[in-house]
Amino acid sequence: MIRQRIGSTAATIVFILGFIGVGHMLATDPGRLFRQLLFIGIFGLVFYVIYRFFIGRRMSPEDMRYRKTAQASKKRMQGNRGPQVKPSASVKNKKVKKAGSNVTKLSKRSHVHRSNPPHLTVIEGKKGKKKKKANM
Repeated sequence: MIRQRIGSTAATIVFILGFIGVGHMLATDPGRLFRQLLFIGIFGLVFYVIYRFFIGRRMSPEDMRYRKTAQASKKRMQGNRGPQVKPSASVKNKKVKKAGSNVTKLSKRSHVHRSNPPHLTVIEGKKGKKKKKANM
C-alpha cells in the first residue's frame, strides 16, 4: 500500500515538473521545443520501422497456425454470403399478422433450422500446462 502511494506520488511529481519544463521552453524558445519534438517523432518512427521489419516478423509456430486458420475462416465466411434474394410479394402477404391473443403467440415456438452449421477449427496449444494460482 505504501509502495503504491510512493510510486503514484513520484509519477505525479515527474509529470508536474515535465509540464512546467515544457511550458517554460514554449515561452522562452518555442523553435527549440518543436525541433526536439520533431526529432523525438523521427526517432520513434525509425525504431518502430526497425521493430516491425526485424523483430515483429519472428512468429511462433502457434501464431502462424492461428493466422492461417483465421484467414481460412475469413475466406469461408465471405464465400457463404452469396447474393441475397428479396422475398416476393406473395411471401410478404403470408406473413401478415393475424389478430389474436398474446397467449397463442407465446405458446407457439417457431423452429429455426440452420442452413450452414458453424465451422470451428481446433488450434492446438499448451493444454497440459496448468496456470499458477495466486498466493494469498
